[in-house]
Amino acid sequence: MTGAESSKLTKPLQVFLACATVVMVGYQALTTWTTLHNAMEHYTTHLGLVLIIVAIDWSVRCTLLYDGARLLRWLAIAAAVVASVGAACGYLYVYAGDLEISQPFIEDHEFIIGLMIIIPIIVLTWIVWGWVLASICALCAIYFWLGHLLPGAFAGPEFRNFEVMSYIAGMGGPRGLYKYIPLSADTIFLLIVYGGLLTGTRVIDMFAEFGKAIGRLLRGGVAYSAIVASSLIGMVTGQAVANIVLSGSMTIPTMKRRGFTGEQAGAIECLASNGSQFLPPVMGLGAFLMAVILGISYFEVVTAAILPAILYVGIVGVGLYAMIQASPSIPYDIEEVDWPRIRWILPSFVVSFGALIVLLYMHYSGGKAGFWGVALILATAFLRPRQYRPELRELLDGLVKGVVAATKLALILTAIGIAVQMLITTGLGIRLGRLMIETSGDSLAIGLVLGMIISLFIGMGLPTPAAYSLIAIVVIPSLIDLGMPPLPAHFFGFYFAVYSSLTPPVAVGVLTAVRISGAGFMSTAWECLRLGGVGLLLPFMFVAFPNILDFPNIEIETWIASVLMLLSSYMLGVALYGHFRGELSAGERLFLLIGPVAFLTYLVLRDPWIAVISPGAFALFVVYRRKKTPDWLRRPSELGSIQYSPDDI
Repeated sequence: MTGAESSKLTKPLQVFLACATVVMVGYQALTTWTTLHNAMEHYTTHLGLVLIIVAIDWSVRCTLLYDGARLLRWLAIAAAVVASVGAACGYLYVYAGDLEISQPFIEDHEFIIGLMIIIPIIVLTWIVWGWVLASICALCAIYFWLGHLLPGAFAGPEFRNFEVMSYIAGMGGPRGLYKYIPLSADTIFLLIVYGGLLTGTRVIDMFAEFGKAIGRLLRGGVAYSAIVASSLIGMVTGQAVANIVLSGSMTIPTMKRRGFTGEQAGAIECLASNGSQFLPPVMGLGAFLMAVILGISYFEVVTAAILPAILYVGIVGVGLYAMIQASPSIPYDIEEVDWPRIRWILPSFVVSFGALIVLLYMHYSGGKAGFWGVALILATAFLRPRQYRPELRELLDGLVKGVVAATKLALILTAIGIAVQMLITTGLGIRLGRLMIETSGDSLAIGLVLGMIISLFIGMGLPTPAAYSLIAIVVIPSLIDLGMPPLPAHFFGFYFAVYSSLTPPVAVGVLTAVRISGAGFMSTAWECLRLGGVGLLLPFMFVAFPNILDFPNIEIETWIASVLMLLSSYMLGVALYGHFRGELSAGERLFLLIGPVAFLTYLVLRDPWIAVISPGAFALFVVYRRKKTPDWLRRPSELGSIQYSPDDI
């Protein structure tokens, strides 16, 4: 098949994808308000549509990337996946009631039906999310079946074939691949579709105009607006890689045009998209997963995350300020701001997002909140003047982006359900936890360091929801056994699951960003460290000051520690970038490291005398630099006003 022939397939497949998208959104909207069938029939329908849409989306991408025999091979795989999923889900739908009654016993032919759904899930996981997650799912399924043959402590209990398939394929109940599907089907799907429509209704364009406005007041203002835009979209989509693709494709090129290097633009987008999973009031999939695992309300999780989220944004903000001050190539923005665009588009965002937040606050389901968010952003978009109204093609494109992002997250939930079910049913998760406790010698301090290392290792190459689900089984119970309260322990694990997408050697978030920015991988990862390095200490605040999760009842000691953390972050940023009212010497940069070191010591010892070291050292540094700075830099007004001509601009 030639390139011209492959391009002829793109349009029909895109139309097919758009039709499937509309059907999926219609089905989700309908089931939000009414019950069409019983729970397992509903989840089977949702699962089938998810897998088919993911396969069609991959087929569209294949026609753009490949031709010839390679394209035919991928299209054949996609067609086989669609056929297998359609047949298997059709059977599971028709016989859902019988399977529920007879579980865990299944007929011989139903073992084949189970394979017809599990194999496509692993194949699609490999295609979309990479070999790491797909390998984990496949190995967990194999261990479930053959783990009893292993020697020593890692030998698992022996299960009969029908038991293995019944548990992994979730036949008759919400187990295995069905374990977390209710989260997608009933809660987050329409929320993520809403996130896609933020691009389709030109809300991102509005934030670009805000960036120009900020840039006329502050150097590098476009970066601050990029953080806001990426954070708002990311807290809805709930997955760093998906958000970097969704918002970074616009924010990274914009920042590069405004004077940022590729490394700087990529790092800013990485930290904004990554941290958005930690930001209330939505927190993406993470908050819903944590609420389900802990057995508490979603609102309790979101409320607990308020102060940590403020600290995370503050850490990135002060790091960004230090970066901009050290980068003279980043100018003030001189472009005119399209204020009418802001005035007409802003109401769409405020009304829809405000309604979504209010409904979540009133304990409406995520599905209903997402429904009204989608409905209101579409309705208000059509009330704008013609020049600011999105075209139907833009809306459909935004809808497709949102649905594809939602189906890919649902695929994660399906795949990771297999691994989690194995860890629970075989008891392997408990055995791994005991090993961690024995290694730490019953010391919480050592357990925290081990927990951090293991969490970052588990998260390498995995999407955040998958990483957190595994950490919640392997690491977090051990921290609770060592004396850590459940909520801080889960926040500790979740934070490192989030941060693992930024840590080499894999760093999937950084890999995604550099594909857009064209910068180097390690240089972008290093830029991430310079921007938000102190953020790695934030999870340890949950241990030293567990009151940080008790918003609004925050104690004064916790507020003081929070301020010290922001100050230490700024001192680290200045030290790493080497600029504060001029270039810094090596000795001055080393002196500034007193801040983060003193803050780390304060977290361990909680001594109030140590708390004064960071502000004291910074005050001495500022006084020293003021004396060292030339008068003309301290009083630039004495140089007189600077006049610009049109030619200069």
